[in-house]
Amino acid sequence: MTFFPPDPEIPEPEESESAQPRWWSSPQDELPALLPVSETLAVTDHLAIALVAVAVYSDGVEFRVDRRLRRNGLPMTEWNELCSTFMEYMPFGGPSGQAGRLRYGMVLGNGEKVLADSPHSGAGDPMSEPQGHVLNNQGQGGGGGGSTYSGGDQLWLWPAPPAGAIELVVQWPALGVEETRVVLDGTAMRELTGRAKSYWP
Repeated sequence: MTFFPPDPEIPEPEESESAQPRWWSSPQDELPALLPVSETLAVTDHLAIALVAVAVYSDGVEFRVDRRLRRNGLPMTEWNELCSTFMEYMPFGGPSGQAGRLRYGMVLGNGEKVLADSPHSGAGDPMSEPQGHVLNNQGQGGGGGGSTYSGGDQLWLWPAPPAGAIELVVQWPALGVEETRVVLDGTAMRELTGRAKSYWP
C-alpha cells in the first residue's frame, strides 16, 4: 500500500463537430474549379496588388489577392515605416472604421453592392444566414525582409454571383491607392459551380 492514492480518472471531453456557416469562408471539403484569370488591381512605386486566382466552389467564389511591397531604394527607417503601414492598415490590423485602410468591395451583375469591411460582414448576427450576398476577407497576414514584403487576402463571395459582369473594387489610401476597379466575368463563375468536387462524397 502506498501513501498517495491513485489519481481519479478524468473522462475525455465530448466535443461535437460543429459546421462553420457556409457564408463565413470557402468550404474545406471541396476541390474548387479554377477560373483562369489574373488582373493587376493597383501599382505604385512601392506597392502592387493583384488578383492571382479565382476559385469557384459549389455555392460561392473565392478571389485570391496578392499584395507586394518593394523597398526600391528607400532608407531603412522609411522602409520599416512602410512595412508597418502595410500591416497596420489591413482589414484585420485594426478597427473597421480606420481611415486609410485597405478596402475591397464588389458590384454584382444584378447591381447589388457588397463590401468586405469586417469579418462575416453583411450579417448582424454572424450565425444567422444573411439576406443577399456576403463578401468576407480571410486575411493571410504577411512577412518579408530588407527589400520585399508580401501578404494576401482571400475574398469569399457567398452565395455564387448572379450572371453578368462583376466589378471588383479596391482602395488603400494609406499606401496611395485610390478607388480602382476591374471587371470580371460573373457568368463564367456561375457556370463553374457545378464542376466543384467534394473530397468525401
